[in-house]
Amino acid sequence: MFKYIPLCFIIPFLFLQCKEKGRSSTLHSPANDTSAFFPVNNFIKEDIKDIEQNPYHRYKIINNHPGTRDSSTISIEEFLKLANNFLSKDITTTALKPLFHESVFHDLTTKSITINYTAIDSSSDIQYISVLLDDKTNKFKRVFIRSSYTNGDSLFIEQDNWKAGKSFQIIKSAATKSGILSEIETTVIWNDKPYH
Repeated sequence: MFKYIPLCFIIPFLFLQCKEKGRSSTLHSPANDTSAFFPVNNFIKEDIKDIEQNPYHRYKIINNHPGTRDSSTISIEEFLKLANNFLSKDITTTALKPLFHESVFHDLTTKSITINYTAIDSSSDIQYISVLLDDKTNKFKRVFIRSSYTNGDSLFIEQDNWKAGKSFQIIKSAATKSGILSEIETTVIWNDKPYH
C-alpha cells in the first residue's frame, strides 16, 4: 500500500508544474493590441470614392499670407494628390499606435464626441489628430491634424482639416525664431460653401 502513496503526491505535483509553466509563458508573452483607433482614412476614402463617382465642381482656393489669393477648378488627379496629404498621416498602424495617447470627451459646444490622439514624443512629426463625431448619430464630421518638422533653423507647421462630404484645408507655415516667414492656405471644396 505504501508504494502507491508517492504516486498520489507525484501526479498532483506534475499537474501543478505543467499549469505553472503554462501560466508563466502567458505572463511573458507579448500582449495582443486590442485598442482600436478611429479609422479616419476609411471615411476619407469614402469621400474620395464619392468624388470620383459624382460630377462635383471641384475647386481650390489658395491664400498666400502675406500676399495673394487665387482660385481655380482642379482635376481629379490634383484632388487626389492633395487628399493624399491626409491619407499619409495614418496612425492606426501597429508601429505608430503606441506612440499616441487617446482621450475622448463630449463637446457640448460643437455637439460632438471628440477623440484626440496626442503624440507621446514631442519630436514626432504628427503632433495630434482630433476627430469629431456627431454626438447623436456617431457619424464622422471632421478631422484636424497638426504636424511639424524642423529644417535648419526653420520650423515647418502643417494644419489639416477635413470636413466630411464637403471640403478640406491644408495650411502650411514656415517660421524662424524671429517669426512666421510664410503661410500658404489651400482650401479644396467640392460640396460646400467657400471658407471665409
